[in-house]
Amino acid sequence: MSQTFSQCNPLRIVVLSGGDSAEREVSLESGACVAVALRQRGHRVLQFDPSILALHEIPRTTDVIFPMLHGTGGEDGTLQRQLDRLGIPWLGSSAEASALTFDKVATREILAKAGLPVALGISFSHDAPSNLIRAASIQIGYPQVVKPAAQGSSVGITIVDSEQEIVAAAAEAARWSDMFLIEKYIEGREVTVPVINGEAFPVVEILPASRWYDYSAKYTDDATRYDVAPKNLPANLTDIVLAACETCQVNGISRTDLRVDSHGHVWILEINTIPGMTSHSLVPMSARARGISVGELCEQLLLQSVARFR
Repeated sequence: MSQTFSQCNPLRIVVLSGGDSAEREVSLESGACVAVALRQRGHRVLQFDPSILALHEIPRTTDVIFPMLHGTGGEDGTLQRQLDRLGIPWLGSSAEASALTFDKVATREILAKAGLPVALGISFSHDAPSNLIRAASIQIGYPQVVKPAAQGSSVGITIVDSEQEIVAAAAEAARWSDMFLIEKYIEGREVTVPVINGEAFPVVEILPASRWYDYSAKYTDDATRYDVAPKNLPANLTDIVLAACETCQVNGISRTDLRVDSHGHVWILEINTIPGMTSHSLVPMSARARGISVGELCEQLLLQSVARFR
């Protein structure tokens, strides 16, 4: 973000939000926040819901598209392939990178092959027999996290503390995805790092009032606290994040979620290629610590997208 665009001609921007995934409401709020911020910068912004209108109905006079569709159909490569066919500049990671990072099982595999730290985990298909699930649960040990392979916003995730809880947790995760993952729960500090066009922005530490950063803690619980640029973090944390993003070839705006255990070891949880931009969201919080507003951040990235396309 070394180049700053203090003035520019108004852009005709379409912000995609809504959709029909489990994260529809969050997407609508993210889209609304981005649209307001860009209008305040003087741009002409249309908020467009692909669950109501087809993408080919986006006006051909549009200068650039800003996807704010979270979840299935928005972050998994499906939307990105459709946008490629439109011939209009758009902001974000490629279809291939989006499909990869939305799949937690595939992301774990490629990160592990690159020598990057991921917790012990075992994946299963949604119809796996319960005896195999129990055996894997015992092997991994407690506490553990059971999560859908392809969902966001903590949808379908359960923290499991004993063998008696695993079957119900697996059934819940399997409701949301064809594959699910049993992963060792890492006790410790929860942090996230936005990466904007290859540059790491200030770390945000998440301090939920509950045990972990679940859907309520993310979006509705005012007791959740955040510490921007916290102290005493491992020196290699941002290097690990940048290596993970490079390995998965994400660009535009991304946010990598991690845990730091009591020994100071860093563990990658996931990479988000269309992170939230709501009033509770972490990327805007990090950008503000740099003195950059949501409107300025989005404007700069969109202008760069248009320039690259041309």
